[in-house]
Amino acid sequence: MDVIVLGGGLSGLTAADALHRAGHGVTVVEARHFVGGRTMTLRPADPELGEDVWFDVGATWHWDDQPRMVALASELGIAAFPQYRDGLVVVETMPGAPPERTGLPPPSPRELRFAGGAQQVGERLAGRLPEGSVLLNALASSVEASGSGLVVSVADDEGASRDLTADAVVVAIPPRLALQDLAFTPDLPADVERALRLTPTWMGTALKCVAVYESAFWRTDGLAGAAVSEVGPLREVHDACSDNQTVAALWGFVSPHHEWRDLSFDDRNEEVFAHLGRLFGDRAADPLRYYERDWSGDPYTNDEVFVFGDDLRAYGDPAFARPLMGGRLVWAGTETVTPAEGGGHMEGAVASGQRAAAQVLSLLG
Repeated sequence: MDVIVLGGGLSGLTAADALHRAGHGVTVVEARHFVGGRTMTLRPADPELGEDVWFDVGATWHWDDQPRMVALASELGIAAFPQYRDGLVVVETMPGAPPERTGLPPPSPRELRFAGGAQQVGERLAGRLPEGSVLLNALASSVEASGSGLVVSVADDEGASRDLTADAVVVAIPPRLALQDLAFTPDLPADVERALRLTPTWMGTALKCVAVYESAFWRTDGLAGAAVSEVGPLREVHDACSDNQTVAALWGFVSPHHEWRDLSFDDRNEEVFAHLGRLFGDRAADPLRYYERDWSGDPYTNDEVFVFGDDLRAYGDPAFARPLMGGRLVWAGTETVTPAEGGGHMEGAVASGQRAAAQVLSLLG
């Protein structure tokens, strides 16, 4: 094989797709049982909710001024639609005080959602690779320079290990996890280790939830379904209705503070439902269905609930742009490009995958 890509999220699959289209053999090693990384679309088989129901519990938005995502969605045939913003926004600033409703100007640039969910992007990229190119439930543990290539040790979900050899390797997993879970031979340079350790993981503290209702009553009440709270447990809420408006829902992020995270699932739900009722009225406190995804507890996303501190680096440390091991080891992932390139968004994941592919192609030709 020519190239091994560690990570089957947007960055890794973008790199793999570009390398495959350039005529190189590619193997994607993904620890999860699905592709898409931190994009995750739930598709519950629930007759009460109807057919073609989907909810994004991972990354949701791209923006209409992000050229890579706009172009990729068009290329893959995935329709996009604007985030619903019509109506008043609910703002809660002090415990015990009633939330206020305020009008805000339309956002510019506009947030866009994918019809059918964001995970489709990764799924369709993976679908363009040759059969057998994506290894799921496969966990890489080491990358070693050997002769004129690199050797990657990979174990399956039953613990059976094997070595894969390639001309180049793209590391497309969160930087802190790369440092924690991969042994590199030879050792990484000190500045690269420091960049890996001090780069915060995008969505590393995210606990995202979705509440489903019979109707989007907030819309008829003149609300945008959006809220910002400094009280909690939800720190922000947005309209999550489907593009065809057949499914009514709200999604939000639970505050990363331990007072909410350390509750049991049922106790936290009660707090979340009560908060939704406080923000949007009594009907919001009694959803038909409720889903949540705790990315901070996902071992393939986060090594810990990471507390942001003064020593943390911004995304796009220059160390990530420098190939190692004779140019055969390159980095990808939304954390490895600057905010100006979309770092911390899906745009950044795609940008980093394109950069990694270009670096490998400059080596392999």
